[in-house]
Amino acid sequence: MARTICLLAVLTGLARAADAPSLFNDFYNVSLGSYQVLSQGGRPIGNDANWFMNQMLTQYSKFFSNWQRKDPARVVIFSNLADFRQYAESTTKQTHTSLAGFCHLATDAEGNRFFELVTYQHNSLWRVLAHEGFHQFIYYELGPGIPTWLNEGMAQYFETSYVLHGKLVTGDISKPMLQFVQNLIRAGKAPAIDELLRMNQPAFYERAEVNYPTSWALAYFLLHRDNEKYADSDVKRYFLDLKFQKDPVASFYNRFGRDPKALQQEFERYTLKLQARF
Repeated sequence: MARTICLLAVLTGLARAADAPSLFNDFYNVSLGSYQVLSQGGRPIGNDANWFMNQMLTQYSKFFSNWQRKDPARVVIFSNLADFRQYAESTTKQTHTSLAGFCHLATDAEGNRFFELVTYQHNSLWRVLAHEGFHQFIYYELGPGIPTWLNEGMAQYFETSYVLHGKLVTGDISKPMLQFVQNLIRAGKAPAIDELLRMNQPAFYERAEVNYPTSWALAYFLLHRDNEKYADSDVKRYFLDLKFQKDPVASFYNRFGRDPKALQQEFERYTLKLQARF
């Protein structure tokens, strides 16, 4: 199961992505809208990725009604896995073989900080870009204090989104992902909700193989269990709590269910009844 990682720190303000370092001299460079895209594979993939990222940022802004100014970010797309892995190791020390993309804060020669979203050309490229783009967006929505489970769970939820007639369509379920998390629940190996809520970033990524799919399932459950639009949902109210820096665990139970055991049972029943759409 391919994974993506978002590594963020506290920002004092994002600067516009600066000139690309010499490492990317041979990459196609397109800077339009909110993104600078550097493509090792040339013009077509670079132009397509730039359009896609700007479109997804617009759709995320529309979905969450967040139209505040978004500072530009850089997207780096390697044409091959070997170069991607080498760059991942040199910038974030990430070496695991399942890594498909990452989002981190880069620093230019002048000390400016900006988001850099990195991946490589492969069959799931657009899903990874949507995933990493969501990490960037959710920072603007909630700031650096977003719980790791929520950051990764929501990014996985939105990575299967697509635009139809100018609107973002969400909620597609990946059959392999669903089957995996259902098997975890049946075997009693899925982390409990309360465990996920209290898990720090190192602990989350240490057991990424179970924490990622369970976080996706929890995000899906919260967004769909009441069949409400996001604008009217407890998820939006929870996000507002996080914006106002309320305790993420206490707020979670206040919004979604005060009895942890009952909520856990409801979540497991709901997830086991889900059916994949593709």
